Amino acid sequence: MVSLVNSKLILSIETSSTICGVSITQGQNILSIVEEPVNRKHAEILPEFIQSALEQGGKQVQELSAVAVSIGPGSFTGLRIGLGFAKGLAFAHQLPIIPVPTMEAMAYGIKDMKPLSGIALSHSKKVFYQQFEWQEPFPWCNEKPVIGDFESYLEKLKPARSFQWNCDSLLPESCKLLSAKPSAEHVGLLASHHYDEWVVEKPYGLVPEYIASFEIKPRG
Repeated sequence: MVSLVNSKLILSIETSSTICGVSITQGQNILSIVEEPVNRKHAEILPEFIQSALEQGGKQVQELSAVAVSIGPGSFTGLRIGLGFAKGLAFAHQLPIIPVPTMEAMAYGIKDMKPLSGIALSHSKKVFYQQFEWQEPFPWCNEKPVIGDFESYLEKLKPARSFQWNCDSLLPESCKLLSAKPSAEHVGLLASHHYDEWVVEKPYGLVPEYIASFEIKPRG
């Protein structure tokens, strides 16, 4: 069952896109958040952000109950960096990890609008797409996100009930969608709400949800 209220102290990491963010939450309270666009510098900046978030929240690593991480879909490199740091903290301090679906966290970020679907840029003209239902005030997903050509989802997007992240260059002027973005704040709040349902006590084999297939070709 889902915990409606808890007071667990959670450090949350968001690195699924160009944004790098860290938040400290306790229950549904945000104690601190450090977040900004960094553009491929997540690995360099994340340790500093983690320390700053802890200091601003007046907490120490030893007080944490868990580490939450935006698990994807999103940037291949960003997701690996985020989960890598989450595992490092978890292993060093014997903490569980809470993997939080990235698209679901973005939907929660604009919960007042209750979006029914959303897209986020993957690469080229490929986008991630997901549909949502609502168990107020939280989104609920019956199916996992998928990836495909932007045009194949255009007819499914409804103004005022669909959101987009980083897809401005693909959208025709006639298609006005809600604006959403990844944030460690929403990762933390969802992690707290879904703690009992999503927590992974032994996260040794946890991997990012890339969705997109990646092929590593040999040099030469």
